[in-house]
Amino acid sequence: LQTSIKSEVTLEGVGLHTGNKSALTFRPAPANTGIRFFRADLPGIPMIPARLGFVVTTVRGTNLGLGDAKVHTVEHVLSACTGLGIDNIDILTTASEPPIMDGSAMPFVEALLRAGLADLDAPKRWLHLPHEVTYEAKDGARYRAVPADCFAITATLIHDHPMMPKMSLSVTVDRESYLTELVRARTFCFEHEVAYLKSQGLAQGGSLENAIVIGKDKFNTNAEGLRFPDEFVRHKMLDLIGDLTLIGRPLFKMHIEAERLGHAHNVEFAKLLDEAAKKLRKPKTRILEAK
Repeated sequence: LQTSIKSEVTLEGVGLHTGNKSALTFRPAPANTGIRFFRADLPGIPMIPARLGFVVTTVRGTNLGLGDAKVHTVEHVLSACTGLGIDNIDILTTASEPPIMDGSAMPFVEALLRAGLADLDAPKRWLHLPHEVTYEAKDGARYRAVPADCFAITATLIHDHPMMPKMSLSVTVDRESYLTELVRARTFCFEHEVAYLKSQGLAQGGSLENAIVIGKDKFNTNAEGLRFPDEFVRHKMLDLIGDLTLIGRPLFKMHIEAERLGHAHNVEFAKLLDEAAKKLRKPKTRILEAK
C-alpha cells in the first residue's frame, strides 16, 4: 500500500547554502498526490511538485522551481521520505531552503517517525524498468541500472585527493538498511572549495556542525568525528536516493551501479530511468466489438 504520515511535525534550523533561518513542516497527504513542497512564506503558498520536470539547477544541491517559487537543496529531505517508504507527503518551508540540520537525513527521519507512518487505501505504483539503463558523462561519471526484485546500490567515489582514496560500497536498500547504513552520513566539501563557495553566495549556513570539511591532511569535523570511515560514499548514496525520488514512483525494484556521483548526473540518470519505465506504461488500447 501507499504510505503517508499520521500527523504534522516541524523542524527548525538554517539553510546550508542561503544561511537563512528556516522551518520545515511535514504534513500528511492523500494517496496518489506524491511529494510536494510548499513555500509557506510566499503569497498564496505556492506548490512545487517534487518531480524531475521542476528541477531548475543542480549546483551543489538539487533545486526545484515553479514560476517565481523555488526551493533549494531538497535531496536530504527527499532521501528521508524514500528511505522510510513514504509515497505521499506535503512539505512546507518558511524559506527558500530547508534547514540543513546536522548535514545528514537523520533529523528528518526522526521527525517523520515521530509523526508516525500511515498506510493509505491505494496500491503502490512501483517504478519498473523494462531493460538495462546506462548513462555516461564526459567527466567519467558512469551509471547503470538493471531490473531486480529489490533495490540495491553499488556506489564508487573517486577524488584526486590524498585524503580520499577510491571508496566503494554496496547496500541492498530497504528501510532497515537505510536507517543503519546511510541515513546518518553527512554532507562534505573540500577545504580548498570553501572560500569559492562562499564567494558565490553558497555555503552561507555551513559549519562543522552540519558538514565535514576535507583538508590537505585531515578531516575537519565536529567533536563527534567521522560517523563511518567511508561516510563520504554513504552520503553520496543518500543523495542519489533523494535525487531519484524526483521520478515520482517507489524505486525499490532495481540494482544501480554508479561511479563519480553528483547531483547533475543523478538527475540526468533519473530522467533516463523515468523514460524507460514509461515504455511499460503505454495506455491500453480499447477494443470495441462491432455490433
